[in-house]
Amino acid sequence: MTSKVKVNMRLCGKTHHITVDMTEDGDFSCRIESDCVNVQEFAEGLERISLEDLTDKAKSGIVDRYRNCRMSANCLAPAGVISAGWMEAGMISRSNARNNKANDVEFIVD
Repeated sequence: MTSKVKVNMRLCGKTHHITVDMTEDGDFSCRIESDCVNVQEFAEGLERISLEDLTDKAKSGIVDRYRNCRMSANCLAPAGVISAGWMEAGMISRSNARNNKANDVEFIVD
């Protein structure tokens, strides 16, 4: 089954659509559509990800890609890839995702 997330980066006005599908061999295909050139650069090389990429930060190709591209440190695209992958792997239930809809960062400005 396909897992999709939408990342809304309201501070910069960019949107990222991430789709992850489990492949027959147990890995995952990943597609990232974005209107941000930096996230497009991040997406290069992430067309295929593994369960280890989703669960082991020290060995994750997702984290490596995040660290080695021009994307800003506060971009939520990597979290979106991991969240879509977790849902596709069954580590986030679809009903929980449907009921809660989103994780978010809320700014508290006094």
